Amino acid sequence: MVYSNPHKSYDLPPKGLTFLLLTVGLVTIVTSIIAQKLIIAATVICLPLAAIILIYGSQSPRLGYILYATYSYFLTAIMRYSRQEGLSVVLDILLVYMTITILFASIRKTSNIKISNAINVLTVSYIVWMIFILVQLGNPGIRDEGVTLAIRSWILGTFVLYIISSLLADNPKALKVGLITIGAFTLIAFLKLLYQKYRWFDVAETEWLMKYSWYTHILSTGVRYFSIFSDAGNFGTHMGLITIVYSIVGIHTRNRWLSLFYISVAVMGAIGVLMSGTRGAIVVPFGGLILYCFICKNMKVMIISILTGAIMFSFFAYTDIGDQNSIIRRMRTAFRPSDDASYNVRTENRKLIADYLEHHPWGTGLENGVPRTVRTPEGELIREDFIPPDSYYVKLWMQTGIFGLILYITIYTIVLIRCCYIIMFRIRNRVLLHTLAALLCGVFGVWLNGYVGEGMGQPPTNFVIVASLAFVLNGPYIDKQITQQKLIKIKQ
Repeated sequence: MVYSNPHKSYDLPPKGLTFLLLTVGLVTIVTSIIAQKLIIAATVICLPLAAIILIYGSQSPRLGYILYATYSYFLTAIMRYSRQEGLSVVLDILLVYMTITILFASIRKTSNIKISNAINVLTVSYIVWMIFILVQLGNPGIRDEGVTLAIRSWILGTFVLYIISSLLADNPKALKVGLITIGAFTLIAFLKLLYQKYRWFDVAETEWLMKYSWYTHILSTGVRYFSIFSDAGNFGTHMGLITIVYSIVGIHTRNRWLSLFYISVAVMGAIGVLMSGTRGAIVVPFGGLILYCFICKNMKVMIISILTGAIMFSFFAYTDIGDQNSIIRRMRTAFRPSDDASYNVRTENRKLIADYLEHHPWGTGLENGVPRTVRTPEGELIREDFIPPDSYYVKLWMQTGIFGLILYITIYTIVLIRCCYIIMFRIRNRVLLHTLAALLCGVFGVWLNGYVGEGMGQPPTNFVIVASLAFVLNGPYIDKQITQQKLIKIKQ
């Protein structure tokens, strides 16, 4: 007689469990699509990928960093095509996720993360800015939206991103992977640009244009293309950064095919700047080239850079060559601002903002603006709308006052000087020196653009700035790793 064992386990075998989950998932996807509940279907489809990322990300925190970079790069496109607002909260979730994985990896000692890298001039100086933001919470002009922005972005999100970037952007492999990844993303953005140029805008883009921005993107002088970015200004600024960074890196990369890839990305960036119609974006490669002349410490490179910059500047500023082309003609107005009606309007707006801020030295408060007032025939002043800042620094000046603007520029001037010192005097490997110099030049060009555009505060450019600075500040540590790797190869 066979007796049953009361303690026998009747757990479903792994293959049976997998089959059951697969069946339930497929049924859910089909029923969701039939019922037009596409968000549920997309969630179920993404669950396996999310599980894989969670499992492997817990073992390798840098995987989470690549995921953050990817989502940041395509955030605007995701929101535009899903027609969902507030999806930037996923970036906050990813920051929390990366923080947890870094802590676990450090406790279990399963990663080569050097915790001391989190203490640098970028993270320490930003603490001063956070204290200022806390003081700004007492500004009588601040609203609930400003308080939310201050706590979520300025105090928590940005500072955590600075620390995480300083910890994870710290080795030669991460630097190479980062350049290739952003280069691949640029290729995608460029292909989308070509689609807009030769096939026109799709339904979601047309809807966005008609609702908000047709009057700034579809002009009598030509169309301003924006690819997968939030607007043409952000797109042009980012592509300007890509142009200067990948030009320098491509020239100094020894691998022939990789160098060709980087140069191709730089060409895409230059075309993107022109196609965006963003005149202020041209200052990014020009400004980066000027800084590169100072920090490269190579007379031959310096002379070539100066001559290249002088030829480009002379072409736009002192000739009429190519004026038949609307793109070149529009870009040329950036070198003749007095002839540009848009520039004159911005100048007048800044005068109005300056007059208002004379009585509000601490600014209007975060997420608040300077009101534009008009006088009625009866002599009564009424508020008509808010004056557009039209640039990152003017917006900062408007919301935090002259004290905030001076403090912000001072902090990043200190960061810039420290980065220049590291590149010029702490890096021995020549290829690494030029790579880090390229990253810093790109960042510097975007900072200069902050006077005329808002790209430096928008994704993905704001993330690229932070990652670039982290790599530069970790430069001596990366340089040491390269030296050790060479010694190991010699011994072998």
